[in-house]
Amino acid sequence: MALFDPNRHYPLVPMAWDADEARRAIAVIASETISQLQSSPLLAGHPLDDQSFGSDLYFGKAGVLWAIDYLQTVGAIDTTFDAAAHLNATLEQNRQRYPKFSPYPEQSSYLFGELPLLLLQYKLTPSEETADQLFQAIHKNDTQPIRELMWGIAGSMLAAYFMHQWTQEPRWQDVFQAQADQLLQEWQPVEGAGYLWTIDLYGSQQQWLGPVHGFASNLTPLLVGQSLLSENAFQDIATKAMTTLVQTAQTEDGMANWPAVYDPETLGQKPMLVQYCHGAPGMVTALAILPLGVNGQFDRMLEQGGELTWQAGPLRKGSNLCHGTGGNGYAFLKLFVRTGDEMWLDRARVFAMEAIEQYRLSQQLYRQLRYPLWTGDLGLAVYLWDCLQAQAKFPTIDVF
Repeated sequence: MALFDPNRHYPLVPMAWDADEARRAIAVIASETISQLQSSPLLAGHPLDDQSFGSDLYFGKAGVLWAIDYLQTVGAIDTTFDAAAHLNATLEQNRQRYPKFSPYPEQSSYLFGELPLLLLQYKLTPSEETADQLFQAIHKNDTQPIRELMWGIAGSMLAAYFMHQWTQEPRWQDVFQAQADQLLQEWQPVEGAGYLWTIDLYGSQQQWLGPVHGFASNLTPLLVGQSLLSENAFQDIATKAMTTLVQTAQTEDGMANWPAVYDPETLGQKPMLVQYCHGAPGMVTALAILPLGVNGQFDRMLEQGGELTWQAGPLRKGSNLCHGTGGNGYAFLKLFVRTGDEMWLDRARVFAMEAIEQYRLSQQLYRQLRYPLWTGDLGLAVYLWDCLQAQAKFPTIDVF
């Protein structure tokens, strides 16, 4: 059984952590992005992203504006850039663009739709009008097929959670709980695997596992937003989640990984991915928030997932969050926060130095930044900040 494909990774050559180098990388990425926004607001797409630069949170300008504002807010960069000045045009562009390219135009997508733009608009310039638009957008997912975080109900629950955090208005908790009830009704026992959702995605029904499309993605708002659930409900969710992580793991030599899709007929037939969206790093990052010391097997499995991520090494696909070295590093940061073991922080910072090198080589090769938050250099900048602060706040998931 092959837990990972070494051809997808670089051999790990540990470099000493340099906090000043991390700060410089953050400053350069942010300043070059701001300069481009001021001179060419549409921004240029990147050859590695296989599509033109859009307006969304994942590939597009919404993610860029969120990242710059976030880095300003936490004090990672010193700039007077006004993200709010770009929002209205970006929101309008998204409303025109989203129905044309989306496979699910009737749903409110957290990564590609208007939800994050409205969230950012409310955060920067709060108004009842924006809140009401956001409330209506979240409710679109009430009647749509339950899917996952990228396109469907898990993403709209996250939006409701963040609005409740900011406003404490009961309506946000009400819609969160109503959509949680729908989500939990679809969470069914699967022999030998614990409890899984069957995800209706891109024309097929499969039991996806990861934090963007599957089991971990649907758990994400339930775990991040656990304060909006009853104690009994959360304990039941936690028990089922821990059981499922253990039962779906593939283990070998003190390491663990998880396939993108749970399918007993194909398990072990080919190497599994090791990236945030599919595989151990994302499973660890999404589920490390669960209580420590309740299930010993679960605790060990998370650390074995971290060990697999370390042994696999930096990803060849770049320094980014979704399927790059920075995203994998979040597994180490989460394990450090969870366990207090400095080894995990040291490993996160080794991956940070590797990712800085990758980003710089990419910029030299393509002569431009890779702007998107989830697939580009701004996501790396946020990861570097978390390494500096010894914290684990995955952007737009743990914090907005």
